Parts: sequence; structure tokens; C-alpha cells
Amino acid sequence: MTALQELSIEYDGMLGTIKQYSCDPYVISYLNKLKDAIVNEDFAMIKIMINKLNEWYEEHISDIEQNRWVINVDSHHKTQRLIKEFMFKFSN
Repeated sequence: MTALQELSIEYDGMLGTIKQYSCDPYVISYLNKLKDAIVNEDFAMIKIMINKLNEWYEEHISDIEQNRWVINVDSHHKTQRLIKEFMFKFSN
């Protein structure tokens, strides 16, 4: 399986996890642009959007972990881990 195929499979779960927590227009825009880049096989844009999502998680994961209303912290950890894995896979 290629990295693009794997990202395509994982995308909806990542999207759902993030959207349950935040309606921040920046992160929603990153997710939408990532979807477009996947569909168009635009690897340069995929790299940029994955990096943006990684930055967003680095800035917000502490708040997510401490928010008593977040019931899917494990899903956020999984999504953050996947983003880091995809950063590596698409850097080559």
C-alpha cells in the first residue's frame, strides 16, 4: 500500500476526530486542503498540510488532554501519531 492510499484511508477518521474538538477555521481549512491534495495527488500540498496539522496538534494537544469534555483523547493521540508518521512517509 502506498502512503497516499494509507492517508486516503485514514483521512476520514482524522477529520472526524479533529472536528469533534474544534471548529477553528484554520484547522478545518487545512483538512479541506489536505483532502483536495489527496484527490489530486498533489504531494507538495500534502506535505504542507500535514505539517500545518502537526503544528496545530503541537499547539493544542495539551488543551485537548486537559479538557474534561473531550472523551476521545486516545483518538487524538492516534491522529497526532498518524500525522507524524505521514510527515515522515511524505518527506521521502
